[in-house]
Amino acid sequence: MTSTADRYRRFAREAAPRSRTYAAWAATIADDEELLALIDTLPVADRQPVLVLTAARYTGLRPQGDVRTWLEGEWDAVAAVARTRHTQTNDPRRTAALLAALQQIDGPIALLEVGAAAGLGLLVDRYRHELVDDRGRMLRLDPVEGESPLVLRTTLGPGVPVPRRVPEIVWRAGLERSPLRLDRAEDERWLRTLIWPEERERAAQLDAAIAIAREHPPHLVAGDAVDGLRALAAHAPPEATLVVWSPAVLVYLAPADRARFAALAGDLGGTWISLDGRRVLPEVGARADAVLPLAAGAHDDDFVLSRDGHPLAVVSPHGDRIERWVAAR
Repeated sequence: MTSTADRYRRFAREAAPRSRTYAAWAATIADDEELLALIDTLPVADRQPVLVLTAARYTGLRPQGDVRTWLEGEWDAVAAVARTRHTQTNDPRRTAALLAALQQIDGPIALLEVGAAAGLGLLVDRYRHELVDDRGRMLRLDPVEGESPLVLRTTLGPGVPVPRRVPEIVWRAGLERSPLRLDRAEDERWLRTLIWPEERERAAQLDAAIAIAREHPPHLVAGDAVDGLRALAAHAPPEATLVVWSPAVLVYLAPADRARFAALAGDLGGTWISLDGRRVLPEVGARADAVLPLAAGAHDDDFVLSRDGHPLAVVSPHGDRIERWVAAR
């Protein structure tokens, strides 16, 4: 079993290209036995570096602050946030992968997102997508109603088909254990705090996505990913193609519940699109190994976009790159 120190050391290495602050804080924690002992008082699922560091910032730690001093002095407040909040935000950038997968599905579409957080992933057709192919050529897709304040640029690897149409979404709803409501100041502040220090572009994207969500509020339903799915899907209009979208959420379920979810999503009569780490769903991972094998030197934790359990592409975790696509079958 990976120790808490090992988790924070690994996170420090992985975070370095994105946030010097988080990399430095995680490295400090990994080498401090007293801080590790504090973190180990949390349930295992709540010890993850992003959650603890975001909780520290949410309670007042500034990027220029001393993480050791803050955690030692404010641990009760930090722990309370870590026990009640979640890191699942469904970054709007992941909608590029959804856009690509929807190209192969006839509309009109009823879109149901699982783990929707604030519902920003439900608004794929209200964002401008700039898709850059491996030759540097760009195709721009704007919403049907005109330009969007949110521009999402996605790089496509060799052989990746370029999405060429905006999906026709006639119904959308999000399922979330604890929905983030943009009319609640504390929920919005948590959503903004989840943006890592130094990620200015991502913060600007979130600003734009929130503005769009305020104008077009997504319908969010509080419920369990497995037990609430069938009931919410029953509200989708029968004349539309039901698409269940589960981006980077199944990792938060126990393995048995992941299997239950996969079986249920495949039994609703629509299409299930998921974006997960390669080993989150063993069957999908095994199929990906056959048609999208790991690149030389790559780690086993890359993300796979799949449709009805069949791999489509290798995608960066936050969706800003679609690196490889399965050859036509």
